[in-house]
Amino acid sequence: MKKYLYLLGAVGTALFSTSCKKDFTCTCTSTNSLSTNANINETTIKDVSKKAAQANCVSTESEGTTQTYTYSYGGGTWTTVPITYTDDCELD
Repeated sequence: MKKYLYLLGAVGTALFSTSCKKDFTCTCTSTNSLSTNANINETTIKDVSKKAAQANCVSTESEGTTQTYTYSYGGGTWTTVPITYTDDCELD
């Protein structure tokens, strides 16, 4: 009888201690500070636990500079301006 209890305990422990691995979708909306346009990207993260999927679905923000061209009568000038790139990501 003890053997069956040990076996049942081992099987129960194995079932409840394993994490469910499945596919998750990470949806990221990319924007920048100089535009009102947004780009949406979906990435499928396959056969992982939810914790691992969350670790791979990360929102980011970075700063840099870019050149803009301003035209005025008879000519134009290039100006360096700051720009912020943002990726807002959510796990579905």
